[in-house]
Amino acid sequence: MTDLLIETVTLSLEDSKRHLPFTFFCPEGTGELHLHWEFEPAGAGELRTLITLSVEGPHGFRGAGHRHGTRQTVVLGEGAVTPGYLPGPISSGEWTVTLHTHLVMGHTSGKLRVTGHAAPHHPEQPRPADLLPAPPPTRTWMKGDLHCHTVHSDGCWTAEQLAAAALQQALSFLALTDHNTLSGRAELAAAFPGLLLPGTELTTYYGHALVLGQQAFPGWTQLEPQRGMADLAQRVSLEGGYVVIAHPFAAGDPICTGCAWTYFDLRPENTSHMEVWNGPWHGRHNSRALAYWYTLLAAGKRVVATAGSDAHGPAYLPGTGFTCTPATSDPAFLLRQLREGQTYLSAGPELHLTVLAPDQTAVLGGSVAAGTWHLRLSWEGVPEGSVLVWVVDGREHREGIQTAGTQDAAFDVNTWLNLEIRAAGGELLALTNPVYARR
Repeated sequence: MTDLLIETVTLSLEDSKRHLPFTFFCPEGTGELHLHWEFEPAGAGELRTLITLSVEGPHGFRGAGHRHGTRQTVVLGEGAVTPGYLPGPISSGEWTVTLHTHLVMGHTSGKLRVTGHAAPHHPEQPRPADLLPAPPPTRTWMKGDLHCHTVHSDGCWTAEQLAAAALQQALSFLALTDHNTLSGRAELAAAFPGLLLPGTELTTYYGHALVLGQQAFPGWTQLEPQRGMADLAQRVSLEGGYVVIAHPFAAGDPICTGCAWTYFDLRPENTSHMEVWNGPWHGRHNSRALAYWYTLLAAGKRVVATAGSDAHGPAYLPGTGFTCTPATSDPAFLLRQLREGQTYLSAGPELHLTVLAPDQTAVLGGSVAAGTWHLRLSWEGVPEGSVLVWVVDGREHREGIQTAGTQDAAFDVNTWLNLEIRAAGGELLALTNPVYARR
């Protein structure tokens, strides 16, 4: 064992929201790196200090540990590595460990130590299976989860346990969005037989963004409240992915550091996708997000509404919203449908909406000619006492709905049409993205 870095760190409240890099040289022949970081006190009152780690080697990003608590120990190498970090050889050269000070509650003392070790013997690990093909769809729609976590960040279940829970929910696709890392993807690919989309929750000081459809880790240390996020979203879009503003109205600092969206250069009215349903519906921040989304539609903005469980384990909670989209076994088609908003969100009801406009049959997220639209809605899995809400040009049309059935309707539409299904107590059970009117 060789000490490569020993640093004593003293922080105060003013050191919150900083990135503190510590570099060291790794000599030739090192087989493993062991990192240990600890600090005290844990916080003040009910508020807890949150300091996370990330590591870069001579050839780039090697992972991150977004975890709560006062201690983190990390093992990096070609064998078994700490969840959140990427396995691979320990190259000689300059390495960097960065402390990310999400919140420092007063005077805090810490110690960071990095040691180098010869490579221990690790039994050869079975190679993770390649992405298994999804079974042929038996329905015209499929559902999935676009926001979930495992032990590779701050979750309390493994990727294998997440896959088992997803299959119990009849999910056909997943995007694993661990905080600031992509290390769990191979493990999930070996356990889940459906479609997988590359995902990361970019967990920054000024908001959380789901980056979907992009293989590489985009990085976040250069982002500031006034600049950087809009450019990042544009870059991801040009590369074929998309960015979702996650839980924009969640409690922010200091209760949940960085959870509320406070970027100035990428406001919800200028984004492409916004999460309006995070976890189970109950919660004031979901209602606020949905209400704000409707104000964006009324202002002529076309922002795709998304849902995500934000599940950290050990199970999916009742009332969680999932994303439903036309069934496909092609991940490229799936990504395109999600980008274009060919989706509805649901905690259980299964919907099929046909919109016949004057010039063509519409798809969710699409545009057809304004005028009289003839609608046919089929559904099942709706609890008794629920209410169907047609939203036409921002005006609500409410009526009772049975547990299953088919209904025809017609509306004169000038701007957009979508629908909700609400439980008797007002809880959202399903929400479609709009069909837009083209003049």
